[in-house]
Amino acid sequence: MSAVLTKDAIKALQGLLTAAGFDPGPVDGLWGNRTASAVAAWGRENGQSAPAPLAAKTASVLYQGAARYPVEEIVVHCAATLPDWMAGRPLLEQVAEIRRWHVQGNGWRDIGYHWIIGRDGLILPGRPETQIGAHVVERNQGSIGICLIGGHEAAASDSFERHFTPEQAVTLRQQIAAISGRTRITRVSGHNEYAAKGCPGFFVPDWLGRP
Repeated sequence: MSAVLTKDAIKALQGLLTAAGFDPGPVDGLWGNRTASAVAAWGRENGQSAPAPLAAKTASVLYQGAARYPVEEIVVHCAATLPDWMAGRPLLEQVAEIRRWHVQGNGWRDIGYHWIIGRDGLILPGRPETQIGAHVVERNQGSIGICLIGGHEAAASDSFERHFTPEQAVTLRQQIAAISGRTRITRVSGHNEYAAKGCPGFFVPDWLGRP
């Protein structure tokens, strides 16, 4: 399978599988046993022997509960952590720590973000996309929250490069494209467009418009 799918296509596939409730492992663009098993599990559940119809199928599954709040926006955030925060620890542990902040510190039922992107460009799911997140006051319904690890003391006028890595930039753009491929995204914004804070540490529309 990896011989006929590009790395970007595999990442998009892994993102769809994760959001649909299967477990392909890290969304890293690498075709391994867990990704293959997740595709097979999806096929068994949906009566398919090949993953070709996966994108269209999971799009309807993913957002079937969103009739009242169509998913039309992606909001970008930062974790407000130092560049060396939990350095050397796997992204899974970093996501667990952010979940602890949100659950134990804020009293939420789960982590507020739907996706978290590590300093090395790896990405892991947080709250399932099928559930309304907790990341922007009065904008959670109908939006997907993506969080970048980093951004300590960031300002809204800062550049992306000041706080984040080139690997994060690539993954963020890929994830925006992947989500846009399975629901009609009409706006990609930053938290600082809705609150008086620096998060995510750059102005998202300007960054998106750069080549």
